[in-house]
Amino acid sequence: MFTTIQEYYQYLENDKNILNDYNVSLSLNGAITKCDDPILKLQWTYELFFTDFKMELGGIRPHFTNNDGQEYPNYALFKDNLTYIKKRANDTLNTKYKAKYNHLLWGSKQKHLDYAKEAIDGYFSFIQSVQFSFDDIKPNKAFEKYFENLFALALQANYRKEEILQNFTLMLGTKRVYGYAECALMGFIAENGKNIDKRFFEDFTNYANKVLDGNEYPEFVEDYLQLQIILCQKLNISPKVYQNKLGDFYVEKAEPRKESFAVHDTYIRALSCYQKAGNKDKIEEITVLLEKLKENINFKSIKVELSDEMTQQWYSSRNQETDKLIMDNTSKEIYELIIASDQIFPRAAVLNEEVRPTMLDLVNTMTFDINKNIKNKRKSFINPYLIHIQNFSITTLGMIFQKGVKNGKVSFETLREYLQVNSWYGIDSSFINADGEKEGFNWIELISPSLSSFFTQFEIDINLSKEGHQEYILAVDSLVIKFEGLLREFSKNIGAQTIEIKDNGTQERISFEKLLDNPKLTSTIPEDDIALFKFLFTDNGMNLRNNIAHCFYKTNNYSPGLMILVIAAVLKLGNYKFGNKKTESC
Repeated sequence: MFTTIQEYYQYLENDKNILNDYNVSLSLNGAITKCDDPILKLQWTYELFFTDFKMELGGIRPHFTNNDGQEYPNYALFKDNLTYIKKRANDTLNTKYKAKYNHLLWGSKQKHLDYAKEAIDGYFSFIQSVQFSFDDIKPNKAFEKYFENLFALALQANYRKEEILQNFTLMLGTKRVYGYAECALMGFIAENGKNIDKRFFEDFTNYANKVLDGNEYPEFVEDYLQLQIILCQKLNISPKVYQNKLGDFYVEKAEPRKESFAVHDTYIRALSCYQKAGNKDKIEEITVLLEKLKENINFKSIKVELSDEMTQQWYSSRNQETDKLIMDNTSKEIYELIIASDQIFPRAAVLNEEVRPTMLDLVNTMTFDINKNIKNKRKSFINPYLIHIQNFSITTLGMIFQKGVKNGKVSFETLREYLQVNSWYGIDSSFINADGEKEGFNWIELISPSLSSFFTQFEIDINLSKEGHQEYILAVDSLVIKFEGLLREFSKNIGAQTIEIKDNGTQERISFEKLLDNPKLTSTIPEDDIALFKFLFTDNGMNLRNNIAHCFYKTNNYSPGLMILVIAAVLKLGNYKFGNKKTESC
């Protein structure tokens, strides 16, 4: 605890440590609390703000930002127009703090080149004089931060840049800082430096080669190879030799881990390197190896039963609601409720949400798709949309269909009749061809076999109190594939683009994903329904279209619940009729 502000000033003058003392902020808070003199209290407060600001990459960052967007600290808190900070920047002799005070001023609206120069001089002197153990991690990381501030400011002010680079180059290999810090700072200079003489990048390349050839830092081989790739780009030379070496590094790294599914990520990294290098032999070797390794992946399922009181209450309530729904409504009203209800499916906003448990911050995680390929997209953690679909949507729809089938209100016949009368699927799509002959079809004809197959088996399963898998393959496969045709037909009828012309003049169908993002479609179909279609049929979720078209689904992936989800999507998409290429809700 500081008893006087002069004691605090003396502490700053004597502080030659490269590591920051995070107790200073607490001590300043204590001093502010005990101080009765308003002028002195304000000085203590300004020192607290100064201490709590973060100085990173040449910029000034607040210590934190509240949920409402308010930042602490911020420049508006200095009610004296930074007069006190200017005086401290002038009075302080310790180069570490002279640099920081001036850095704070340079980042303000009162920015003046002299502040930047003073900050650069201070940082440069400080990192040259500071002493610490070569292999101590914390001071090495702190050194990185100080140098990054120094170099970033030198670029901003165009001041002492060459001198700083020369000094850094001479430092390489002298054990001034550890190998990883050297590598990180060379990479920082290469990625952020502008108008840098290429001789510095040549020096970095020669030093990195020396490290790699001499195996001086075996634990950082990957980092130095990645650095060499960046340096090659800066020197306008081919990085293929280092991309191949990095690929070889990953392959060698994977060898002792072949029995673990985690090895897939390492091979994917190797494959990416070989692809960038254009190494066709290695690409083939790794892709074949990856396909073989899928046989060794065996994910264990963990079933969690929701048995808490709230869940049981929800289930009981939904059971009563669906009883009443089936008893009180006609077949038509039941199907319309499935289409329009805001209680069955999650909202669109939930689709891209993720919940990452804190414990996962401590581990590396990988996500595999159903074909045991590593997924690079999101949904790598807990997705609330998926949880809602699995635990609530399927349960509710299952209750409606089971109870509806038992009393005859939900059946192939009633659903077919509903779609024929109340959806655009029943529109005659025939036309006169070039030979003057009538040609065409009715979408009801194309989807009826799938629906008939489903209801026949579903009724059997209800009577036998069982749930099959194999028996639903035909129904699900057929309706999922037909859904894309329905979406393209719908898009065509509302004037949305369904094909695109390539540069070579050939026509190509627009992807399923682009169809769903077309403004004409999104202005016609509610966003919650678009989200459901994306979840069911694209890699934003279950990816049914891809998994079924490429036969990735196995027998146990099929179920009546899956078919009911697809039927719900078909009901929603059919909830429009056409008139002069315009749509309106049925």
